[in-house]
Amino acid sequence: MSRLLVLVMVMSAPALAQEEDGGVPVEAPVVETPAPKEPLFDKVVDVTGYGMSRTQFTRARTWGLLPTNDIPQLQQFVEFNTQLKVSVRPHSYFSSDVSVVANWGGFYRGVDGTGHEVALADKTSPQVQPVININELFISHEFIPELNVLIGKKRIVWGPGMAFNPTDLLNPRRDPTDPTFQRSGAWLAQVEAPLSFATFSVVFAPTVLKQTAGIPTHFLGYPAWDQKDTQLHYQLAARAYALVFDTDINVMFLFGNKSVDDFEAKPRVGLSFSHVFGALEVHGEALFQTGSTRDYLNGACVQNVMAALQCSIAKTAYASKTHLNDTELRPKILVGGRYQFGDDSMLSLEYLYQHDGWNKDHFQDFANGLGLITEARSLGVDVANFPGASALFGGTSQDGLPVRFAFDPRGRHYAFLTYQKPRIFDDFTAQAVVIANLRDLSTTLTPSITWSATEWLNLSVLAFVPLQGPDALAVKTPQGLAVSEFGVTPFAFRAMFEARAFF
Repeated sequence: MSRLLVLVMVMSAPALAQEEDGGVPVEAPVVETPAPKEPLFDKVVDVTGYGMSRTQFTRARTWGLLPTNDIPQLQQFVEFNTQLKVSVRPHSYFSSDVSVVANWGGFYRGVDGTGHEVALADKTSPQVQPVININELFISHEFIPELNVLIGKKRIVWGPGMAFNPTDLLNPRRDPTDPTFQRSGAWLAQVEAPLSFATFSVVFAPTVLKQTAGIPTHFLGYPAWDQKDTQLHYQLAARAYALVFDTDINVMFLFGNKSVDDFEAKPRVGLSFSHVFGALEVHGEALFQTGSTRDYLNGACVQNVMAALQCSIAKTAYASKTHLNDTELRPKILVGGRYQFGDDSMLSLEYLYQHDGWNKDHFQDFANGLGLITEARSLGVDVANFPGASALFGGTSQDGLPVRFAFDPRGRHYAFLTYQKPRIFDDFTAQAVVIANLRDLSTTLTPSITWSATEWLNLSVLAFVPLQGPDALAVKTPQGLAVSEFGVTPFAFRAMFEARAFF
């Protein structure tokens, strides 16, 4: 009854509004309903981070074949990390992950002219420089659910490999003994379209050409006052992802110009898959390219000291990228799997094949070069400054960060084995990682144990132990010393104690 009364009053409202003098109906004023206001957007700020202290002792292998002059045996790292995420407006957020690393190193050891171990003066080396590292710093905006854009620095990995990613041509190489430790990404711009049937991504990454203490100063091209070349250095990447029969499939097209390597205008194709069978996950990842940017030693220059001097006089390179412009297909392929046990223990096994990796003859040239260093040292030559020595000694991390273990696989066949056992006595986690060169069976063993003392404090002890492998599979120097890939590392072992407090 009340609803009917309201309806009658509303319908008769114009008739009731009349002029008193003439009785002429007057149209009632129209009252506009205010447009609904958009709800106020509350910025959401999430701040996390940690403080880390790591004490590291490295026993330099002064009795080995490689110089140890630049290896501090005792190092202390202190890192303060802040991770900030701010929702600046609906569908947009800003994220940063920045670390300030201070470190000290000393207690250097080397050998004198007679080959005896001696203490060396402490010095400033690349391994003990303070670093401000921008791991990630980006802003992301979703225009519509099917289109979003990201600009800044971010770690984007499309391949499922745990210890190694052949298709990753953007980021600093990860530490295979602790894949989650490396968070540093690449400066890039990404456009992504997540559709119902597939996701398409396009990335442009200008190369950082110069940086100071971890802060980039020049991208894409060299400045006029230090113009090493006139080229643009960049990496383009496009990916299509789809879930097909419960299998994650990625197809990647990559095109780079002197970005992470010396290839110019180089197209490459990447493929990956991942499938879960109950507690078992299997995956594969492959990069297909022609040519190789790998350095190969010139065997004629490392036969003896006289040959080395002749190459030096003639300015013949001790090592060069002899296959840079080859048209032969040289793929890198990784396959593996992870099994999750009922107690949350995890076992991972992966195999890596690199077509352009060194074979036995290449390692023999390497052994001859090491023998050459031994001869030069006996003649009183400072082998640390020997021409071409950098081809034998290896390099530093790509972004200048102090890393636990820098892995640069020279060979063709590798295996990665990881076993992790959590919740031992409720708050301990044990892990063991083995990296093996399958040609000479030399390995690096990395055992570790972590104690979750509280919800915000983790204490860890870990070690890196390189093992020679069977002498029968090793190559020999001219002096008859066995040489394997991990058997000639310039340290005998490395031990660390790490405390990490979260906030």
